[in-house]
Amino acid sequence: MTMPLPLPLAVGFGIAHPRQAAGVARYCDAVVVGSALVNIIARHAGEPGMVEAVSRRVRDLKKALTGVEVNQIAAL
Repeated sequence: MTMPLPLPLAVGFGIAHPRQAAGVARYCDAVVVGSALVNIIARHAGEPGMVEAVSRRVRDLKKALTGVEVNQIAAL
C-alpha cells in the first residue's frame, strides 16, 4: 500500500535499461532515462547510426513500459 502524494513521483537515478525502467515504473508515476541516452549519443557521436541507436533504446524502453512496440521514429 502506498500513501498518495500531492505531486507525481518520478524516478530516474540509475535507470538505463528497459527491464530496470519497467521494474521501477510499478512504484512511481514517471521514469526518467537521461544519462543512459546521453551515453549512447556520446558512444555514437559522429556516426551515421547514432539516431538509430538512440531510437532503438527509446523503442525498447517504451515497449517495456507499455507493451506497445514502435516500428519507426518520426522524421527529424
